[in-house]
Amino acid sequence: VKRKAVQVGEKEVEKSLIEIKNGLSNNLPGDLLALDIRRCLHYLGEITGEITNDDQLDYIFSKFCIGK
Repeated sequence: VKRKAVQVGEKEVEKSLIEIKNGLSNNLPGDLLALDIRRCLHYLGEITGEITNDDQLDYIFSKFCIGK
C-alpha cells in the first residue's frame, strides 16, 4: 500500500513540475505559480512522510471551516 502511495505521489510531483515549467514559460504571475509549487511540495511531503493524514485533514478543515 505504501509503495502505491509513493508511486502516486511521484506522478503528482511530476505533473506539478510540468505545470510549474509551463507556467514559467508562459510568464504566469507568481501567485498562480505558487499554487503548483505548493502542490508539488505537498506531494513531496507525502513521499518523505513529512505530511500525515492528520495534516491533510487539518488543512482541509482549515479551508472549509463552517464558522468562517
